[in-house]
Parts: sequence; structure tokens; C-alpha cells
Amino acid sequence: MTTAAADLSVFVDRKPGWIVELSVEAPTEELDRALQAAGQRVGARLRIPGFRPGKAPALIVERAVGWETLRKEAVDELIPDLFARAVVQAGVEPVGDPSVTVETVERGQPVKFTAQVTVRPEVDLGDYLSQRIEAYPTEVTEADVDLSLEEVRRQFSDLEDVDRPAQAGDVLRCVLVMRRGSEVLSGSAEERDLELDRERLIPGLVDAVLGLEAGAERTFPLSLPADYQQEELRGVTVETDVRLVAVRERKLPPLDDELAKRAQTGSTVEEMRELHRGELIEAAARGDQERYQNDVLAALRDRVTVDIPELMIERDLDRQVAELEVRLAALGIRFEHYLEYSGSTAAKFRQERHPVAVQRVRLDLALNALAAAEQLEVDESQVEREAQRIAEGRRVTPGQRRRLHVAARQDLLRQAAAGRAVEIARGDV
Repeated sequence: MTTAAADLSVFVDRKPGWIVELSVEAPTEELDRALQAAGQRVGARLRIPGFRPGKAPALIVERAVGWETLRKEAVDELIPDLFARAVVQAGVEPVGDPSVTVETVERGQPVKFTAQVTVRPEVDLGDYLSQRIEAYPTEVTEADVDLSLEEVRRQFSDLEDVDRPAQAGDVLRCVLVMRRGSEVLSGSAEERDLELDRERLIPGLVDAVLGLEAGAERTFPLSLPADYQQEELRGVTVETDVRLVAVRERKLPPLDDELAKRAQTGSTVEEMRELHRGELIEAAARGDQERYQNDVLAALRDRVTVDIPELMIERDLDRQVAELEVRLAALGIRFEHYLEYSGSTAAKFRQERHPVAVQRVRLDLALNALAAAEQLEVDESQVEREAQRIAEGRRVTPGQRRRLHVAARQDLLRQAAAGRAVEIARGDV
């Protein structure tokens, strides 16, 4: 397919796997302007006798640096600009960097090049307007309120030192450090409180310190669970050092009007109960809303028909690795060491996360398609604020700023599409 305009001629050859080859031809005037601009840029970096920086004529600059140098400078700016215009003219949306073959860049001749690039695939939403998801609101019971009030009693409890071995429910004053070899993964040499509650602590930690008395030390292995808060440490076995400073017993205050006043939650127990009941209902509603949206998006993701280019999956895997490296760096752990600790490799890590990448890309494509189908738009000022927020504290080039603007628009459109998907699932069509 060939598309032509006053400036560019673009032939589009669609290949399997959502790869498009663009054959682009631009008039010689495009090269003339690029050479003029290249001469000014190169000239600004040179000291040419008789001319101020950047003021020497292009011909003088060319004599000074040579045709090949000037042409390369021009091509480096011209080809990306022509490619960007060509994809808009051809109506395709690249999802990666192109592979470019420059054919002709000579004075007096049209500029010719070909570019192969992976493009965003078409998505079939099916009859998305018929999708309905039932909501299941969470009921807040009196038992839930009782648990919340027990937490208040804990907050206002007193800790008393006891001269005996540690028991379940005690609060230990201790130094706790988790490490792998010489590398500290969690904890420090500072003292901390550790409540011996099996429901709150890592499995095995409570049993490992039961029976210890003040002044005791112990080292033991501990396997971090699959739901450990730091994803990068899940499944890792660590050496745990504990030094016990004191064993303390928690003394809970009575659940009475005085406790309600101390907690500033009313003047009576009943007022305190009502306040906590209301807070629990609000929290349950927020959780229900989040779960409902997740259910809706999962259903939307699973119903679409799309052939995902492998490049998009690989790019998502790259993002997952980069995100993990940032989290590990905050812990002082190198990615290579993390792989060693977990008995994995970079290839195995990517293979294990491949299904997650497929799901993430599939959802993004579904939301993009929904936004297009519903003709959703976002406010330009909101896009600009979001782009500025992302760029805050970073030095970005004009090109990076344009890409941030595109990314911000895409994120906001997906948020709008997610909201629309929830409306449809509720029947608010």
C-alpha cells in the first residue's frame, strides 16, 4: 500500500507478526534543510578563523569537516524526523525502535530509506457492552468491630519487664538481622520491639526465639514466605541473628469509657464502637471497589482477541527487571546477587515472569482498544500536569519530554477506559 502527500511518499508492506516495512521517499528539499541545520550545529562546535561560532556558511563548514561528516550529522537528525512523519502518514503505531536501512542521501536526489518496525496489533473487543460483573459487598460484623477494639487496647497497653523465658504473646526488645552471607538483607544493629505473634510474623520466627531469656543470642535459618512484602526476597532462605535485650509482657487496659477518652474516639465505649464500625465499613467499601475493578479488568483482558507481538512482551519483561533492580538497590542488593540467593538465572527469571508480562500487555491493549471504541478523551492540561509530575526532579531532553507527554496521555486514557469498563460491568451503559 502506498500513501503519498505533498512531502513524503510511503509504501507500506505488512509482514507476519505485526511487523511493517515502510519504504519512504522524501524530496531533495528535505535534505537541503537538514544539511543547512547540520552545518550550523557542526559550525557551532568549530573554531573557524574569521567567523563567530555557528556563523560560518555551510559550504565553509563542509570544507572544514568533509562531506561525509556533514551528511552523517544531517542524517542522524533527518531520518528519525522523516520516520516519525511517515508512521503518522501511514496510520501505524510503532511499539519499538525501527530497523532502518538508508538507501539514498545525496544532493539533488530524493532521500530514500526503508524501516522495519513492530506495530501495535489490532484488538477485537467482541461484544464488550454486554459484559456484566456481579459485585459482592463485604459485610462488617460485630466480631470485626471487636477485633478493631482489641487493637486499640494493644495500642494503649503497657509493657512490663519479666524475668523468665520468652512466651508467645510477649514483646521482645532485641536486635534482629537477616542476612545472606555477608550481605545484610533486613534489620540493623539497632534495638527493636518484636511481638511474638504467629499471625503477624514470618512463619518459623516465633518458634525460633521461644524460650530465650534476656541476654541470649541465637542464629538460625529462616525461609521467607511466598507472600513476603518485598517480592524480590520471596522464597529466599536467610540467616537470622537475634540478640535478646529484654522480655516484656503486654498488659492490656480494660475496654471502658476511659479507654475511649484516651483514644479520642468518643466519651463512651458505645461511641467508640460506632466510630470503629463506621471506619471498617468505609475501608470495606474501598476494598470492595478495588476488588471489583480488578475483577472487571481481568474479565475485559480475558475476553479480547489479540495476537501479541513478542517484542511487546519482551519490553514488559525489561520493565519488570528494571523495577526489581530499583527495589533491590534500595536494599543494597545487586540483581546478580539476588538471582544467586534465589537459585535462579536471568533467563529463568524472565521465563517465570513471561505469563505475567503477557497478562499486563494484554490488559494494556484491551484498555487502549476500549478507549478508542468509546472515543474517550483526556484534558490536555491534565496530560501536561501528569507529564510534569513524572519528569519532576529529572533532567530531560526535548525528545524525552515529548515521549513523557505521550506516555502520560496513554496512562490517563487507560485510567479513563478502566472507569468506563466498570460502568459497563455495572450496567451503566
